[in-house]
Amino acid sequence: ESGGLAFVPGAPRVHLRGKDRQAGLCGRQEGSLVGRGFGVVRRMVFLPKNDWQEEDLPQRKGDSDSYDEFGDLDAKEEEEKNKPKTALDLEPWEGGGGDERYHYSHPLFGDMQTPEELNEELEATGLEKHRLQLHPDEAFGSIFRYEGALVDTVEIHEKAWNMVAEEFNMTKPDRDDIIRAMAMPTEKAIQRVMYWTQDWGDTKRIAFRKAEAYYQAWQEHDHKMRDGTEEWLERLQKANIPMCLITSMDTRSINSTVEKAGIDRYFGSFVTSEDDLETREQMYLQAALRLHRPPQKCVCFDSDPEGISAAHDVSAKVVSVLGTHKAWELSTADLTVSSLDELTTYNVRRLFAAVGEGRPEEKMELEPEAKPDRWNSGPWGRGGGFEDPDDP
Repeated sequence: ESGGLAFVPGAPRVHLRGKDRQAGLCGRQEGSLVGRGFGVVRRMVFLPKNDWQEEDLPQRKGDSDSYDEFGDLDAKEEEEKNKPKTALDLEPWEGGGGDERYHYSHPLFGDMQTPEELNEELEATGLEKHRLQLHPDEAFGSIFRYEGALVDTVEIHEKAWNMVAEEFNMTKPDRDDIIRAMAMPTEKAIQRVMYWTQDWGDTKRIAFRKAEAYYQAWQEHDHKMRDGTEEWLERLQKANIPMCLITSMDTRSINSTVEKAGIDRYFGSFVTSEDDLETREQMYLQAALRLHRPPQKCVCFDSDPEGISAAHDVSAKVVSVLGTHKAWELSTADLTVSSLDELTTYNVRRLFAAVGEGRPEEKMELEPEAKPDRWNSGPWGRGGGFEDPDDP
């Protein structure tokens, strides 16, 4: 007869440690199922149908394999079990090293919370709120986008596009086309900026080769920081303002790059391509969660119009660095600078001067008080016994 686990046609097969066993066999079999990427071991017990009780079997108590030790969960375990699940399930970051880093639930495994919900959940309370009142600068978080804010990567993209153009015998793009292509997916840039092909199969093949060429150009490039970058990072570190670095590269590449540049000690967390995030808004929210700061109290350092819109969409402030784009293209930023060393921590504090104050109360407009007139008082007087303040 059937055991305690049913298999549905087309469903993935369950692999157990030691031996590969199929459910549905008679007799008691045990195995451990390890959650992929989470390191959580869950024990499964298979029992023949004849051994089932009329009521549902209770949860296992303790670590023993004995059936006699089945029993109710402890009160604490029961409370954790019944606790409602949210998308803000913090889990240890797999990067390791230093302090623990956290990230929100993967978009495929949980619903994405809105910036308003994150602002409410990440707001400091209790003793932490009192501590931040004594050290107001520490209440803010800073998010840096590597490509643009810290390093000008136009040369890397230009080299990669030229390599692909030579291999596929295509027309080499100019600098303006490359800058336009940086603000959109590679497939879209191939068809609508480069005008190389409209065939989707060829487009995917060229895009894949461009990704390989970009990775190669990244490794060969001399990553020179923008002027004033290290000085500004040093000021933020002295003010104990946490910093997070976001990039489109993988974790290994960005770690190697920042170590060579000597700025790895400033960043406590990273958001990379390995986080499987699709938009800049998701990357900013991911960074805010790793900083443990509400998005509305984070300032994003970027260099293109897309970054400005993304930061404002998640209720964050944005400082744009001039370079790749003109000043008029970055006019919607909260602050625009030509170099990061122009900034001070006071500038950051002023950006958030109105955050948390709420809607200002409307001031009441006082009207002149009507004074009694003894000459006009009585039922036959003018104005019902009160003088008109507007009457001369």
